[in-house]
Amino acid sequence: MRAEVKNGLEYAVIALLVAGLCLWQLIAGTQAGEPPAEKVVLLSLGLMVAGTMHCVFMMQLVQRTGRSFWPWFVAIVLLMPLGSAVLLALLLGDSEASSS
Repeated sequence: MRAEVKNGLEYAVIALLVAGLCLWQLIAGTQAGEPPAEKVVLLSLGLMVAGTMHCVFMMQLVQRTGRSFWPWFVAIVLLMPLGSAVLLALLLGDSEASSS
């Protein structure tokens, strides 16, 4: 796997993990009762920024690998978890095929 593709893949996964952590904390805070408004706002902003950064990193991977932009844009932005999972699987499959 090329270095720029590997770095983009790592950044996209880290952004996805941060978004998942913010979502988890947001849900856990609402389960325990009425959370403070500042915590809800901060976690919501973190979720929005991390989700946006994940989409940006995924679209950079699309461009770096030479795939067509608009179909992947629709898949990643509108069908976010499914499109990202499919692209990650294709990229990891390509790296395994090129190394063997």
